Amino acid sequence: MDRIWFAVNGVRYSVGSEVDSTTTLLDYLRSSLHLFGTKYMCREAGCGACIVSAVRHPGAPHTSINACMVSITSCQNWEITTIECLGDQAKGYNKLQQQLAKDNGSQCGYCSPSWIMAMYSLLKSKPDITRLEIEKSLSSNICRCTGYRPILDAFKKFGSDAADRVTVEDIEDLHICSRTGNACKGSCDKDDWCIVTKDDIYANNVKHIVLHDNRDWYSAETVSEIFDILKTKGNKSYMLVAGNTAKGVYPMTEYPLVLIDVNNVSQLKTFVIDQNLVIGAGLTITEVIEIFKTVSQRENFSYLLTVNEHLEKVAHVAVRNIATLAGNLVIKHRNPEFQSDIFLLLETVGAQVTIAKSKTSKTTLNMQDFLKQNLKGKIIINVMLPPLNKSNKIVTYKIAPRAQNAHAIVNAGFLYDITSTGKVSTARITYGGLSPAFTRATNTEMSLIGKTLFDNATLQLAIQALVKELVVTENPPEPSVAYRKHVAISLFYKGLLSFCPPSILSSQYQSGGTEIHDSRQLSSGRQSFDTDPSLWPLNQPVMKLEATIQCSGEAHYVEDIPPIPKEVFASFVLSTVPLGTLESIDASEALKQPGVIAFYSAKDIPGVNSFTPAGTVFYETDEELLCAKEIKYFNQAIGIIVAETRYIADVAAKLVTAKYSNVQKPVLDIKKAKDDSSRRTLYTTHAATDRGTDVCKKIIGENTIYGQYHFSMETLVCVSKPTEQGIKVHPASQWIDGVQMTTSRALNLQENCIDVYVRRIGGAFGIKISRSNQVAVACNMVVQKLKRPCRFIQSLTTNMRTVGKRLPCTITFEVEVDGKGAIQYLKYDLYEDNGYIVNEPFIMIGDGVYNNCYRATRWDYVSYNCITDTASNSWCRSPGSLEAIVMAENIMERISYEMSADPLQVRLSNLDTDNYKDLLEMIDTVKESSDYTCRRLEVDKFNEKNRWKKRGLRFSLMRWAPSGGPIFVTTLSVYHDDGTVDIVHSGVEMGQGINTKAAQVCAYFLKIPLNLIKIKPNNTMIACNGFITGGSLASMFTALGVERACKQLLERLQPIREQLGNPTWQELIVAAHDQNVNLQAHGFVSRKDIQDYNIYGVAVTEVEVDILTGQSEVIRVDLLEDAGISVNQEVDVGQVEGAFVMGLGYWTSEQLVYDPKTGENLTNRTWNYFVPQARDIPQDFRISFRKNSQGPSTFLGSKAIGEPPLCLSVGVTFAMREAITSARSDGGISSSKWFQIDGPWTVERICLAADTKYEDFKFN
Repeated sequence: MDRIWFAVNGVRYSVGSEVDSTTTLLDYLRSSLHLFGTKYMCREAGCGACIVSAVRHPGAPHTSINACMVSITSCQNWEITTIECLGDQAKGYNKLQQQLAKDNGSQCGYCSPSWIMAMYSLLKSKPDITRLEIEKSLSSNICRCTGYRPILDAFKKFGSDAADRVTVEDIEDLHICSRTGNACKGSCDKDDWCIVTKDDIYANNVKHIVLHDNRDWYSAETVSEIFDILKTKGNKSYMLVAGNTAKGVYPMTEYPLVLIDVNNVSQLKTFVIDQNLVIGAGLTITEVIEIFKTVSQRENFSYLLTVNEHLEKVAHVAVRNIATLAGNLVIKHRNPEFQSDIFLLLETVGAQVTIAKSKTSKTTLNMQDFLKQNLKGKIIINVMLPPLNKSNKIVTYKIAPRAQNAHAIVNAGFLYDITSTGKVSTARITYGGLSPAFTRATNTEMSLIGKTLFDNATLQLAIQALVKELVVTENPPEPSVAYRKHVAISLFYKGLLSFCPPSILSSQYQSGGTEIHDSRQLSSGRQSFDTDPSLWPLNQPVMKLEATIQCSGEAHYVEDIPPIPKEVFASFVLSTVPLGTLESIDASEALKQPGVIAFYSAKDIPGVNSFTPAGTVFYETDEELLCAKEIKYFNQAIGIIVAETRYIADVAAKLVTAKYSNVQKPVLDIKKAKDDSSRRTLYTTHAATDRGTDVCKKIIGENTIYGQYHFSMETLVCVSKPTEQGIKVHPASQWIDGVQMTTSRALNLQENCIDVYVRRIGGAFGIKISRSNQVAVACNMVVQKLKRPCRFIQSLTTNMRTVGKRLPCTITFEVEVDGKGAIQYLKYDLYEDNGYIVNEPFIMIGDGVYNNCYRATRWDYVSYNCITDTASNSWCRSPGSLEAIVMAENIMERISYEMSADPLQVRLSNLDTDNYKDLLEMIDTVKESSDYTCRRLEVDKFNEKNRWKKRGLRFSLMRWAPSGGPIFVTTLSVYHDDGTVDIVHSGVEMGQGINTKAAQVCAYFLKIPLNLIKIKPNNTMIACNGFITGGSLASMFTALGVERACKQLLERLQPIREQLGNPTWQELIVAAHDQNVNLQAHGFVSRKDIQDYNIYGVAVTEVEVDILTGQSEVIRVDLLEDAGISVNQEVDVGQVEGAFVMGLGYWTSEQLVYDPKTGENLTNRTWNYFVPQARDIPQDFRISFRKNSQGPSTFLGSKAIGEPPLCLSVGVTFAMREAITSARSDGGISSSKWFQIDGPWTVERICLAADTKYEDFKFN
């Protein structure tokens, strides 16, 4: 029987007919080899959590790849390296692991191994890589926690131009070959088994495997073999497999019957130069880039450097390493709407494609004819690129929602052959992303022939031709027709600006010819804080305790629990209507599928059909675990499918059908819902106690913000198994007491039969407070029903479809102000969108800061809870508070524009200096440290000189008040023989450093070294009845619990200490044990320990905006946080940076798009939901902690830290508004005329808000 042979970390493995066509390298590493350091989240190459390093054939370089993309049967002769090979506690840590941990680049740690493997591959493939190249090469990976700055700082130390460079040799020191015991050299010597040639004993010439799911897998080495296979098996259901990355664009749930691996077909991987450059269609994009670099040195091929600049914007490094030219072109061929950068580039330069119809017949087609060709049974052999002389000018563009790793909204290529007199000989104008059928503007091309190109009249005639010719169609969730058409024309103009001779082009237009992201330089960050060594280890910036094991992959998360015998997998069945009555469910088709075990619906729930504990703190009512009758929103869970594998469960869940009646169109938008009295409930009022009379102007306005998905890198997951007493539960949860309560109620099971354990979770941001209960309770119900272990892993897509998000919010207001913008009276109504049900009390949380930091005596404030026909919105970093604070800030910004007043002075005119005067000092501090006055003049000067690039510089202020009613339990145990200490507390470590801070507090009070202290996993037996870990409160209350436990223990030890005089810690503990002293102490924290205090923040944000495209860059952020006496400044700085960057995504790129007819979330994948990445963060990111800040003494002077800074990120939109206003002013629109942008300030909204007229497109 044929098998596929490969090596993982130096050990040889093989697979054959026991694997399925759907088995990926990721699946094999985790499920078969139990190498859990390789993580996953999206399973579509969008998050990077699964990255490993691979040498794909002897002599090839190490390359990063997404293990979730690669079929395990494609790994013939591969040498795969995972994080486990680099270093661990036993053999020592690799320099990359050490550096990332040291620089605080690992918070929750879930993504850390993949970052290291991406960087490892970069260094192995290019040892002389520079810092800027490193920064540009890491778009394969997402981190929601850190804000990226510390990760980049750590890895840039390995750059060839780093002042404190860590060398490549250092990296190898601890990478030991498991076969020889020597340092790994990157590839093995010729006498080592892992060099594989055709003559090697292990080199099976694999031809055919019948896979477990009855697919035929072939491995071909020639084009002739491919045709032979197709002749034998037919071409009705087949697929040529190379990188397999197409499933990241168009998800594939089932593979064709015949799969042919073409990775070893050498004819598809060559390149030659005759008159043309002929490149094999099976070459990867990375290989093509390297070929282009070489060939560009030849005469008439220098244009390939321009093509390469665009190719490096395709996907990311790990995808480019395996994705092929042919694969990309086939995606475009099958899906004409696909915004293929490869097709665009080839069409722009006039390339041709060679297609083999049979062993003896080939045809060559231009790119337009290629799209029309029937490819059934045919093979793309190569692509031919023509030479272009120096009279040809080429420029290409890709406009995307973020700087890197995002598909094009619109892409464009322009090629002009220009005579010495400046006239156009030929022109090619190509576009992608406009409509499925439109790729060339041939009429406009013809209109330019013989014309003087850099002439205003020619430009306007061409624009008129484009306006008539462009065909743009709606394609949700892609941006609007209006934007895509406008940006297509803007790119035509931008391209001409980039070519236009300086002697013709006016200086004010020159910046329009440059690409805003391409000019971005190396990012930097500064952190400023005080520390008091007399308090150490309190107030000491020590490394996070778990950092190194997180960076080595040794830190385990829920889904890293090894497979359990007889375990099953579960998946939710989702509704397919937004509103209606569920009449019946038919699971018969699903139950017929091999491997499907059971189906459960609401009627199978033995107890309360709910996953929220009604009647407890923060929970007013029940939310259905499974819909029993009335559907409340699209994709509501209506059932559970149980199967032998996750894949089978997920597929079978889609086969369950349901019948509905009374189906209705949903109300999705809070702006509409608020006007319906049946959807609106009054929460509270704060009446004005004063009213000014110096009214200069009355302003009427509104503002709306929308949802945000949490995007925790670890998905919602639970692993449970039956025990002799009940159920043992391992959920990814911020609230294990909530899991225990809701499971008890739903299953009619005593709480003491339900044991819940949490070691750590891979990020949360609120989604794992109550939303994780639904997965956990469903998982536990399966265990109860089947008496078998269950693993419930909810996919990213299901999360985004069925789980609630950050609350949308809208306000209406009427404000009367004096000449300086001081409020005389404000009528202010706020409406929170809770989704389909009002349950969790977010509006209450925001009520305490409804006025932010401004005088409230003249504010008539009314707040309402509203419902829409969407999933129940839930906790998301700084819920309630964010809406209140940013809405107040927006009102201040509105006043400043309407009054043409300095926005900072407007804020100062309204600042409540009686209660919040701390902000005056902080504002002055930031003004000085940020050099605000000089930069203000520089921004004004920049805007005067530039028409198409604009900048903005704006303040944002914050007063944030913590809210919560916690119970936290701490158990501290000291072991009598050596004096080491264990702590179990009610909090959950999710990246915020709660365990590190608990250990620091313990070490401080017991006066022992940190290395004597271990924090053990949380569970409901030792730390029962614990409150939610959230709201930035858990670290503080846990620290208080540790302090109380320490003091309790010290009180018991004091008599022994006095007896012994001055004993060592170990001597003291041994003696105490001998004298029957209880060495276990407890700390209890309750609602009585809540302290009221404020956290203040000030930020200054500077941005630059490309008016032609809507793209932007955050140039610099100076943020001052009132952190109190920080227990650990390094940890807290990371929390501030992470919160700000999460907010940056919320305000710029994270747009949720719903189908207005059905309520379906169309942005439910990494393909179309865009969180910030490493090149989206502020170029200059400066974080400072306020000096001499003091929090409540109860909490050792510390303050909440993880959530407040997100509120300051709204300053990005204020700076963008200034930039846009400058452009509008240049276009003749008054700078005091307000324009409204609701939701994130995407490239679309920025561009359209500038209201640019085509007649303003000029050269001079």
